[in-house]
Amino acid sequence: MPDFSIDYGALHDVQRQMRELADAADSGGATGVFKDVGEASSSERKTLFGSSDLSYAFNLFYSRSSSRTKQAKDGLKELADTFSGVADTFFNADAQLSSAAGLMSGSIGLDEWKSDKEAYDSWQEDKTAWDAYLEEIGAADYFEQNPDAEIGTVCKADDAPGWCETWINDDDAPDDPGDPPEKPSEKPPTEYTYEDEQGKVQVSVELDDDYNVMKETSTITTPDGQSYTSVTTYDSAPQIIEPENGDSYDARDYTMETTYADGSKTTTEVVINDDGSGTMTTTDGDGNKTVSTRSGPEEDWSEPEEEDE
Repeated sequence: MPDFSIDYGALHDVQRQMRELADAADSGGATGVFKDVGEASSSERKTLFGSSDLSYAFNLFYSRSSSRTKQAKDGLKELADTFSGVADTFFNADAQLSSAAGLMSGSIGLDEWKSDKEAYDSWQEDKTAWDAYLEEIGAADYFEQNPDAEIGTVCKADDAPGWCETWINDDDAPDDPGDPPEKPSEKPPTEYTYEDEQGKVQVSVELDDDYNVMKETSTITTPDGQSYTSVTTYDSAPQIIEPENGDSYDARDYTMETTYADGSKTTTEVVINDDGSGTMTTTDGDGNKTVSTRSGPEEDWSEPEEEDE
């Protein structure tokens, strides 16, 4: 899991303590008997002090001291929100990087599984063709009784079986597939979880019948429970374009729904053209839309611009 660039938990602790201080400032910071007397009625204070002059003097002192601390309430809460906003902003940025890196780096193991399955399936096809050929030339029984025998060695011997002549003269004979590669599991990996003292990364995918990723869900969670979730849904199976010059790219469209640390959500719709250019439209929770474009598959997306109503 990529190192978080900032201690989000510490920032949220500062935010919490500032809010507690703001709540205390709301009452002027007074406690105990001092607060009880300060918030008493004028008649109650006069009875307590036995003098209207003393009651007035105490009330003036209490009011002045309370008003000064009350003035700090709004400022403290604004500063607390700033710390919270900084924490959320940096967390969301780091989470986006972690989310993308988690799957694109192949940590889930799906690409490796597909490669292993392709190799094993290919070996099975070659083995089926080889066994059928041995049956055709009359060598099946021999190799069933001698499973470790190698046809080239057998047919070089002075007492080589009669079917060896057929094999030696057959230019179209299939190759012996040899020992099988390691057989992969029947089911492909569709989940990946990594957790350390900095938090947890969870990635899951949904596949079509050809094992193409049709939906990706990634969640980043910090030890204090702050989370970021991204769900990407593809409109179709991969549409790989292989240009004459340049790297191949996937031209399928997709939609990404993101839930940020503060609970806000955005929906991003990406349309990719056959030439690799595209349009990215993002809608926030209030319905505001921004649009970015790119001119080709290797170009960066432009700075988002607000869409005209």
